[in-house]
Amino acid sequence: MSTINELLLSLGYRIYLCSFDQRYMSFVQEENYAVNIICFFDEREQTSTEAQMQAFEEVHRGRLDYGRGKDIHFLRLVVTDATGVGKLVPGTDTHGLEEGSGEKDLGWVDRVWYLIEDANPDPDTGKPLGARLFVPPEAPEDFYGLRGRLESHLASEGISVELPEFNLSEAKETRSDLDRTPAEQGDDGRTILHEKKPVAKELAWMTTGMLLVNVVMYICSSMNVFDTEPYSLSIETLSDPTQLYRLITYMFLHASVAHLAGNMLMLYAAGSMVEERMHRAAYVFLYLFSGIAGGVLSVWVQSRSGHPYSSIGASGAIYGIMGALIAWMLLKRQWRSIQFYNRILIALLLLFYGGSREEGIDYMAHLGGFLAGFVFTGIYICLNWKKKRKKEDRS
Repeated sequence: MSTINELLLSLGYRIYLCSFDQRYMSFVQEENYAVNIICFFDEREQTSTEAQMQAFEEVHRGRLDYGRGKDIHFLRLVVTDATGVGKLVPGTDTHGLEEGSGEKDLGWVDRVWYLIEDANPDPDTGKPLGARLFVPPEAPEDFYGLRGRLESHLASEGISVELPEFNLSEAKETRSDLDRTPAEQGDDGRTILHEKKPVAKELAWMTTGMLLVNVVMYICSSMNVFDTEPYSLSIETLSDPTQLYRLITYMFLHASVAHLAGNMLMLYAAGSMVEERMHRAAYVFLYLFSGIAGGVLSVWVQSRSGHPYSSIGASGAIYGIMGALIAWMLLKRQWRSIQFYNRILIALLLLFYGGSREEGIDYMAHLGGFLAGFVFTGIYICLNWKKKRKKEDRS
């Protein structure tokens, strides 16, 4: 007999957590920065509280997000029998549960599907009702293509989940992902104790590489290895095709140690976060595209005045990274981090205002880079959404 584990494995899920009493289990599907989590709660003998279910979910949120702003989607699958459903929703006729039955005031919890194991006879055929899925009115209609596959599986295979085998002492020694057994069934949400594994944060390699390139270029220019003037932005950059290389070279040059230090601090602080959220190739393109866009806007505005000028610095590219963070917050709806992003937005407004008032600051490069980074990231996120939907439709 095929188990639900095998079904979920075919859909890209893997088993993630299991409580020592094996009443709570979870399966996780990760794709880029979206995570789908299916939490199983065995209610055939005991009934969990909402606080306990929420506590189990919060452990996943802490382990799978860890500051990366992932989109995390939960689905609760409560495994029970007809009597168990009656305990969860007193007065419900569990033998006649049909699609769309039940009222909102019956107490169904959001995001919960019920896998019902029913040995009672079907009133029409006299055969055991067997395993079936009940989706309450307030629950999601589907969960990324899972519903139809799960209903077909239950109809042919029934409810069978393969539980992991482990040694209790070894699990404690190795600090595995298996959780401690709940001591009691309380209402305060503290009955499920979880041991969180420390997560080693990966070094932002591309950000570090770009930072080193900027530092090396400054050292070379300060030692007079080359003159920065032929590689800086100027009025001729757009009018002379042979000077277009300046749109790239200018963003790796700096005028002073203070100029370099300020830009590199911003690059590492913001760049490391964006690099975690994007494919590295897309991240490098974002950096270069934002710097070029900032340079184009800067030259175009300065050409209207007719005054000669020279501009260098990575600010345009870095503001593009800042724009990418703001776009991610808005489109990904990362409201849990809204205070952090509010600080970024305030800092940007102050920098734009200060740049527009202070002489010698190329604020148009800042603005062009920011807009380019914001737009590029918006397109990047939308394309990923579209790609994910096509994959779900095929499954």
